[in-house]
Amino acid sequence: MASEYDQITAFHYAAFRPSLHLPILKECLEEGIQHYFGLDVGCGTGQSSIALTHFCKKVMGIEPSREMLEKSIQHPRITYSYYNGQDFNFSDDCFDLIGFAGSLYYGKSQQLLDEVIRVGKNNSRTIIYDFELSLNTILQRLNLEPWLEQDSHYDHEVNFNGLNQEHIKLEKEFKRNLQLEISISNISHLLLSSKDNYNLLLESFGKDDLYQTVLQELRSRMNSENMVIGAKTYSTVYRIKK
Repeated sequence: MASEYDQITAFHYAAFRPSLHLPILKECLEEGIQHYFGLDVGCGTGQSSIALTHFCKKVMGIEPSREMLEKSIQHPRITYSYYNGQDFNFSDDCFDLIGFAGSLYYGKSQQLLDEVIRVGKNNSRTIIYDFELSLNTILQRLNLEPWLEQDSHYDHEVNFNGLNQEHIKLEKEFKRNLQLEISISNISHLLLSSKDNYNLLLESFGKDDLYQTVLQELRSRMNSENMVIGAKTYSTVYRIKK
């Protein structure tokens, strides 16, 4: 995950993320049940960790990108820590809830699953979720056709399939199609938070104040300050049994 972002894209990632983390978690978890200790694996700049505080009294967010951690959103019930992408630096049986928000694809392995089972309490839940935003229409309006032809192998639906699941039980899976209304200023942040899109925009518009340039380009092509874009959400819920 760390290679995906640098300081510039981390800045835009922190500036805006769609408010989908909490609705997805509410769909996966029972209302009104408060867990004690939650783990957010690959927490980015902390939006997913903040969503976990609605279900956990304390949250530990771990992240392999130091640039992301530098931009993390501070919260009194969240502790952020660097993650080396291998072993969890936690004792056995300490977490009541474990989340992967758009992060499992980058680190999926049997070793990672074994670590999840080790640090998760018996009967605790692990939630893997992600969302996919339809930004191609926006890129087309910016005349950025080459990106549309590029093949992405990223899998938004990734879960623990294909691994030894002897001590983890699949509970439920969800897929949803949504419509989001987002301001053009936040769409600009969204575009620039992706390193692929950032490089494409940089090549097309140059380096000087790229955010403002993209914002002005969008405004010149849109009829309002807001746009409605499509989003797909994916989530898988497991329960640890050991």
